[in-house]
Amino acid sequence: MHSRHLTLGSLALVAVLGSGSGLLPVAAATPAGPDTVPGCGQPAVPAQWGSVEHPAVTRQVAATTRVEWRWQRTVATTEREYARETAAAVVLVHWTRTVEQVEHEYARTVVDRAAVPGVPEQGHAETRVVTPAVTAEEWEYVQQTTGNLRWRWAGWNAGDNGAGWSWTGRTREVEVSPAVTEQVWVVDHPAVPAEPEQSHVETAWVADGTPPPAGATPTGVARTVSSGAEEQDLPVGEPPAGAGWVEGATAEISAAEEERVWLPDGTAPDPGFDATGETRPGPARVETTDVTSALPPAGEGWAELPGSAVERVVEAAREVVVQPAWVEDFVVVAAQPAGPPCAEVPAGVPAGVLAETETQPVIESVVVTGGVVGGEVGGVADGAVVPAVAPASAALPASGA
Repeated sequence: MHSRHLTLGSLALVAVLGSGSGLLPVAAATPAGPDTVPGCGQPAVPAQWGSVEHPAVTRQVAATTRVEWRWQRTVATTEREYARETAAAVVLVHWTRTVEQVEHEYARTVVDRAAVPGVPEQGHAETRVVTPAVTAEEWEYVQQTTGNLRWRWAGWNAGDNGAGWSWTGRTREVEVSPAVTEQVWVVDHPAVPAEPEQSHVETAWVADGTPPPAGATPTGVARTVSSGAEEQDLPVGEPPAGAGWVEGATAEISAAEEERVWLPDGTAPDPGFDATGETRPGPARVETTDVTSALPPAGEGWAELPGSAVERVVEAAREVVVQPAWVEDFVVVAAQPAGPPCAEVPAGVPAGVLAETETQPVIESVVVTGGVVGGEVGGVADGAVVPAVAPASAALPASGA
């Protein structure tokens, strides 16, 4: 809300305005004094209020910052030893038995000459003439009158120009009776008889456990060639195949082989590794935070990382309201009761002239209302409230002169 004030010249002008002038509303020209008696016939005037808007009072608060760092520390580590067996110890058991060398007879057929299949006879059928066909010669004749053609034997119709027919000079051979033929088979290659396979049987003696020759089949005949001792060295728990074996002494051929590794404490080993219980100091581990902070992380040994300091804004600069805006209301024109009834105007007194018992009202304040072009009258804004500065003694006399 904006407030403006009347100039001195304007105040003097307002002070002399009366309710009867028509330039101000009746409420604006009503005396503001509480002890002022309204004129006769004046209606009651309700109180008129005004207000003043007071803007908020603020102040600027600077931003709050702090320095943060990345943090770093060196941590001692411990390594633990793990081991797993890569090759077990080799322990063999000596086995012996007495065996007889047995041979089995096998037989197979050896082909000396393969069988030759027979070749069938090869030939073809021919057609032979038993009785030749009987043929005759015919002449072509033309009818002299009609021009028709006809084939007949030589000398037909009494020769040339007989009965109107004459020979054209053309002849042809016609079959009187067909030839008699027969089909005869002609052999191109005679048949060749098949030749059977020629072979013989061979036998072989094969030692027991030895594969026989290819294509050989056992005959069921066996023989003992010799006897002797057989020995085998096998891992513990693995008996030899066959019967008659006698277990002997055991012997360790090679010790077990192990793979050992050192791992940082807390690192799980690969499958098969077991802890040996041995430990040793590991390489120092450097830990560095990824983000900055004003205080170090939990734990001991943290130090500021050189060159990592940054300034962080904790709270941005802002405007703080010290006193919020408020509106002050006040009475512009006090309420006035209605005036007493007016006495009858004596005869001969002009209308609009005050009676002897009436007084001119004193204007103490004026409210400028709308209807003024531009929103101002003499520098006073529309709706502004200003005091009237004219004293009561400066009011017009009761006579109206």
